[in-house]
Amino acid sequence: MKENKKSGNTPSKKVRFIDGLKAEYNKITWQKKETVVKQTGIVIAVTVVLGALISVFDSVILAGINLLMK
Repeated sequence: MKENKKSGNTPSKKVRFIDGLKAEYNKITWQKKETVVKQTGIVIAVTVVLGALISVFDSVILAGINLLMK
């Protein structure tokens, strides 16, 4: 039979995982606050504009269908 020996010098799998996780977390490059705010504003503006365009197209198509059904 194979015996499992744990020596006091080797870290456990959990400790190695957490150390690796910390190492990867330190590699993350975070954006500056001003950049994030600017990009968020652009995303919101584009979303509103596209929502309005879809609403207009939907109204035009609905009006066209209603004209055909009369």
